[in-house]
Amino acid sequence: MAFIAPTRLPGDPASYLRTHRYLVRAASAILSVFLWIFIFQYFSAFTTVGRALIQTLLLYALAQTIAILLIPFAMRRMRGGMRRGLVYGTLTLIAALVYSGVLLGGLFPNGTAMIGILLGAYGALYRVPYTIEHAVMGSQERSGLFGEMLLAALPFLTGIALTRGIPAHTVFFESALLPLLALVPLFLVPNVHETFSWGYRETFGHLVAPENRGVLLRSLWQGISAALLFLAWPLILLFTTPSYLVLGAAFSATLFTVFLFRASTRPAVVEQHADGGTYLDEYTSLKEMGLALGRLVLCFALVALVLLFQ
Repeated sequence: MAFIAPTRLPGDPASYLRTHRYLVRAASAILSVFLWIFIFQYFSAFTTVGRALIQTLLLYALAQTIAILLIPFAMRRMRGGMRRGLVYGTLTLIAALVYSGVLLGGLFPNGTAMIGILLGAYGALYRVPYTIEHAVMGSQERSGLFGEMLLAALPFLTGIALTRGIPAHTVFFESALLPLLALVPLFLVPNVHETFSWGYRETFGHLVAPENRGVLLRSLWQGISAALLFLAWPLILLFTTPSYLVLGAAFSATLFTVFLFRASTRPAVVEQHADGGTYLDEYTSLKEMGLALGRLVLCFALVALVLLFQ
């Protein structure tokens, strides 16, 4: 791949990128346990519990399908500059949060499929696909212990807010302010021009090629694990307790536990994107598609389980 060296900006560009990432991760952490719970409760108001659960799972599956279909296209579009993907991805996340808030607030009578489409587009567009040379960016240091613990505590704090009567749609609107603020430091990050050599159909061919089986299997398992943590576990907690406070506390405790096990390798509350921040390349697309495919596999397995016990 060919890289164009960026111009040095005042200050530390690595700190701008870390600030951007932290704000986006904070928005994700706030709603990590409640997003699919709110959607399930929205469906439950119009149908039976079993059908609402299936509809929630299928909406999650729609998001993963959109991501798989869009990733090769997004990779080719980002070759003109990695920052474009980050900007578009952040804007898509903001749109998804605002639209979810509008829907839950009752301003739209229906239209939940758009949530899946926006979340899928966010998954395809948003990633940190590079590490600019150390001479320019400096080392990509992990967030401090306090910062990671704060992220893990955000579901509990959100549970407190919901228990005190703050409406769910307000939580979505306020969460959208964080990625909006995250756009500011992003524009201070140097841009990098990269190439993506595979065509659209060619990318899918490489995904199932025997030589990439190891990458696919690892990504599948990581995707299944992510869906278990951020989709299945919150729904299980919901059926265990109806209290938002207890739900938030239980999920924060889960994230603290995950953090303790992963502290030596990666943050506890993190989107699984781009090899933890390495150069964008063709194999990154395979990993991202494998992650989404793993989430999709678990989702359909859960749908089959629900149908079996209905």
